[in-house]
Amino acid sequence: MNKLEHVLVAYGDELGYHHGAKFQILAAWQKWYSKLDVSVCVVTDKPELFSDYPVRIIQITSQDAHNWSLAGTQHFGIKLRALEKAMHTTDAPASLLLDTDTYWSKNPRPLINQIKPNKAVMFCDEGQIRGTRNLSINRFNEGLRNREIPWADTSYKLSNLSRMYNSSMIGLHKNNIDLLARAFELFSALEPHVEAHTVEQFSLGETLRLNGVCVSFGSRYTRDWSSIGRKNYATPILKEFFEKFGENDFNTHLKQIDSIRITRPLKILIQQKIARLKGQS
Repeated sequence: MNKLEHVLVAYGDELGYHHGAKFQILAAWQKWYSKLDVSVCVVTDKPELFSDYPVRIIQITSQDAHNWSLAGTQHFGIKLRALEKAMHTTDAPASLLLDTDTYWSKNPRPLINQIKPNKAVMFCDEGQIRGTRNLSINRFNEGLRNREIPWADTSYKLSNLSRMYNSSMIGLHKNNIDLLARAFELFSALEPHVEAHTVEQFSLGETLRLNGVCVSFGSRYTRDWSSIGRKNYATPILKEFFEKFGENDFNTHLKQIDSIRITRPLKILIQQKIARLKGQS
């Protein structure tokens, strides 16, 4: 039995996210993802892009995408349901999801060892909700202050303990699968009241807190290309790689992985900053 399953969720028409999933798998394969006690699962609406990869594939159907995104109104809910489906169909006691625009820079084994029935892992703590100076996080105060929101068989109220945890990484024990369903229910309840794209991760963090699951953080084990500047640089490089070597030739991709450099050179970074400043003037 595998002790851990790494989960990647890739969906949508932008191939960059699917290519990012492949890059993450390739970059981690030799050191971590190929270990005997580890499996890899890709939950995707484009299973054909991963058909030659040594991973377990779960397809996101059009009906899944519709239901999990609240009829297309908020696609971030797909992550919660996709991870839930992956965990329901594996015998691994722990699952560790990492977003497809993020990759491991250090051995994640210490994180894996922290995933227990009473302890989860997420990417980072972005801060308290009440009293925040962050404009995006403050939208939760604006939408939820002094309100009691029906939530399944109970209700939800914002608390002084409420915090924003980043869900670029989610590590959960199999005993806590049901909390993903509860988090999706809270996400569904809160989404109409909060004008933010972070309702999904907030809902998961609150569900874990309210069910007594402690959370530790793993951002220091990763690097990412999630900012606009990094994404604008990395996406064409990955696109060129998979156009050159094809979408489904895992062995060739693995041999050529070291040719991919998605870290921006200083010259490119300066050019992007200058272009951004000119656009603001």
